[in-house]
Amino acid sequence: MNLYVSKKQDYFSAVRYEILELIPKFSRRVLEVGCGSGQTLEMIKNKKLCSETVGIELFEEAADAARCRVDVIHCLDIEKDQLPETIGKFDLILLLDVLEHLVDPWTILKKITDLYLSEGGKIIVSLPNAQHFSLVFPLLFGSFRYTDKGILDKTHLRFFTKSSSADLLTGALLKIETMKPTSLGIHLNSGKLNAITFGIFANLLTSQYVYLASK
Repeated sequence: MNLYVSKKQDYFSAVRYEILELIPKFSRRVLEVGCGSGQTLEMIKNKKLCSETVGIELFEEAADAARCRVDVIHCLDIEKDQLPETIGKFDLILLLDVLEHLVDPWTILKKITDLYLSEGGKIIVSLPNAQHFSLVFPLLFGSFRYTDKGILDKTHLRFFTKSSSADLLTGALLKIETMKPTSLGIHLNSGKLNAITFGIFANLLTSQYVYLASK
């Protein structure tokens, strides 16, 4: 818990615009686990993509900031605390850069899917890519140094590649509909290199995988 104290405010307040193209046209109820201060849920509600937003946030300060943006906020530890019995089911669940922080993301994802995702509902998961060149190349020279943010964020407990992140979702009996790699935009140097090399090094240039999956 103490490792999070030094995090800058934008760590909890970033709006995840990159998921917009994956969000269904309308979901009646949306849950975000690790909602921070609620900006992403607020964006979804403002764009009229849902009727009700519910957020789960571990840190009280971020949860308090989210209360003015999100319909319902629960401040709790998703791995240790029980969710309210009345929380119900959701048409869309967001787990954006959350699972890598958990001790047992496999069990938690399966539990969330089984208990809180409506039949036919969608789930969007984003995970950093441990095969990114910024991690792989230093490893060749024996370097594995944690940082304040990014793939080697010191608060990350689990690491995933493209294949193991897909296994995480399918292990929760989710059907992957779309996978979106990030950091491959053609305007970025990594995107240009990916285009020049015909995608051969795509996994090394991808910093994050974003999945849309269904139950």
